[in-house]
Amino acid sequence: MPTYTVHAAIIGSFPLGEADKVLTLFSSEHGIVRAVAKGARKPGAKIAGRSDVLNVNKLLLAKGRSLDIITQAEGIEAFPALRKDLVRLSYGFYYAELTQHFGQGLSEESDLFYEFLVSSLRLQAEQAGEASLLCLEFEMQLLEILGYKPELDYCVVCRNPLTDYSVAAFHYDLGGIVCDRCFNKKVSTVREGSTNEGAEIMRGSASIHITPLVWKRLVLASQSSGLQQPEPPQSLVRANQAARRIVQGYIEHRAGRRMKSLDLIAQM
Repeated sequence: MPTYTVHAAIIGSFPLGEADKVLTLFSSEHGIVRAVAKGARKPGAKIAGRSDVLNVNKLLLAKGRSLDIITQAEGIEAFPALRKDLVRLSYGFYYAELTQHFGQGLSEESDLFYEFLVSSLRLQAEQAGEASLLCLEFEMQLLEILGYKPELDYCVVCRNPLTDYSVAAFHYDLGGIVCDRCFNKKVSTVREGSTNEGAEIMRGSASIHITPLVWKRLVLASQSSGLQQPEPPQSLVRANQAARRIVQGYIEHRAGRRMKSLDLIAQM
């Protein structure tokens, strides 16, 4: 039976039979891989502690008819500190859910995204910044990798540079910020019942008001270097949370579905 080795983060699992698990992996070598962990649900099984979601392992897989089978597992990183903090652990599960949903679009850059995912989990585990800010940076970098990076420097309608005095709304369909002049013009046109293309775009899609401070948080998050950052003041924490709500809405708009992990984060 042919075998191959992967370095992979576990991003999902579900039970199979009485004692096994099917693991969804994001691997450096092949992107998304699904494999069976035999006996992973048996108490005391060697592989049980290495089959938890967010664990990172070096795995030897044997090719199967429908699903590959894990024959060896060597633990690389388990993030014990992350598992002691329910808030940060919830963000880790959110990272995993995003990777599951968008993972097929990351296969060509699987090695780079694998390193990015693992390092992002490590930053949360090391508490290298406020949890929601680290998540916002993860979301913005994920969107850039996927080719969905929102336009934050120029109005997506008129292409004029944005300023503190001109930002008006984040437009989900157009993928970026609309300036005050264009937003008011389009809204006015919609109210008048116009059937032109611009009015149809504004009428049929979601947009959300954005303040200059929240806009700046989005710009900073998109330029993050991934270095450790100090805790921001409470006013900026609120701005980060507002920015995250905008980005979450944009991600879910692109995904066409609700991210279940967000409900867990909201409870935290």
